[in-house]
Amino acid sequence: MFHRYDYEAEYYPSLSRLPLDVRRKLDVAGVKISLKDWLAFSMEERTVLCHLPCDDADERQVFAEYMDFLAGKYLGKASEKTEPMDSALWSDAAAPVEVSGKSEKLGLAVSQSEWRSWPSHYRYALYKTAVSKSQPEAFEQVLKQLRKQVGKS
Repeated sequence: MFHRYDYEAEYYPSLSRLPLDVRRKLDVAGVKISLKDWLAFSMEERTVLCHLPCDDADERQVFAEYMDFLAGKYLGKASEKTEPMDSALWSDAAAPVEVSGKSEKLGLAVSQSEWRSWPSHYRYALYKTAVSKSQPEAFEQVLKQLRKQVGKS
């Protein structure tokens, strides 16, 4: 499944940037790539990476193996490995300090019941944008989008 966020909408037609949902998959699979590497892949291959599931151990292994295949094909080497990010950073019952602190500063405090009701990919998006140094404005945009989407359910 490919989870899209409004703040990235301009990049989706060309996939000229690594979408947040692909970054989640890379983080949990323990794979690291640069934007240059990402852009070396064909549009079809980037689309496949967007849609590949990466939620359990088998899916993470398949995702990492496909990344190795693409890295070998385009870069002549295996993909760079890193320690998989611990999902406990965003899957605990309580919102991480980074999320609660940033949301409170914005006057948009995330309640514990709200945090617990969101699926893991939503929590990752909030955590990752809360700690982002390159796109600090993304946090508020993601939080508002998630609240709007949950309100529609």
